Amino acid sequence: MTEITVADDGGDTMRCIQHNDHLFPVFNIQAITGLTSVKIREDDVLILGFPKSGNHWLWELTRQVLQGRVVEDDRVMNELLMESAPEEEYADLPSPRILASNAPLTKLSPEVIQKKPKIITVFRNPKDVTASFYSFALKLPFCKYTGKWENFVKPCVQGRFYHGSWMDHVLSWQKLRDTYPEWPILTVFYEDLKEDPMEQLRRLCSFLGVKRSEEFLKAVVNICSFDKMKDIKSHRAVFRKGALIFKQRRGG
Repeated sequence: MTEITVADDGGDTMRCIQHNDHLFPVFNIQAITGLTSVKIREDDVLILGFPKSGNHWLWELTRQVLQGRVVEDDRVMNELLMESAPEEEYADLPSPRILASNAPLTKLSPEVIQKKPKIITVFRNPKDVTASFYSFALKLPFCKYTGKWENFVKPCVQGRFYHGSWMDHVLSWQKLRDTYPEWPILTVFYEDLKEDPMEQLRRLCSFLGVKRSEEFLKAVVNICSFDKMKDIKSHRAVFRKGALIFKQRRGG
């Protein structure tokens, strides 16, 4: 494992960790090196998605639905993000655990494929992903990135920063579905979730095998709204409106 810097098209650099032929954010070293040895349970629920695609939002919705009661606290997905939190921090949690990762499946524990737990993945318009990623990189001290938008876009789309290419990520999920058609995988589109969260929550309940009232789902939509989570969560850099940033950067 090596810490490296990756340059954008203007020469400004971003710090990354290179491990197992993959670029990771500068997260917990123990967690990154132990990623392929994580013990997976068959009843785990995995939230797997490309960075800045709405993973935190989906994680929050999923845990509310599984618990069956509205939970208002400052917990965030990073506490169970497998490349950020060492396994010892979640190894003894009661089932079903809701674990997460932004890494491709090939960089996770082989037990994911062996045990085929339920997976929920989220896709988002790549333009909005790029805009959110740019703002994220500028704000977080571990990135140490100060580059300009016009120098960031192309290398980001090409997959030169951490977690690689959005397109490669999407294609890998299609390949997974073709290879394992029996695997319980739910695909959620960020735009659908934003437009009709109630319908997506119904899909989520059906996938997870739980029955929840419409009244409860409405309460979940409320507690998990962007403005509500921004007020509740202490890690506020997680929650941003990337689409607006993209339009501003494009002059729209």
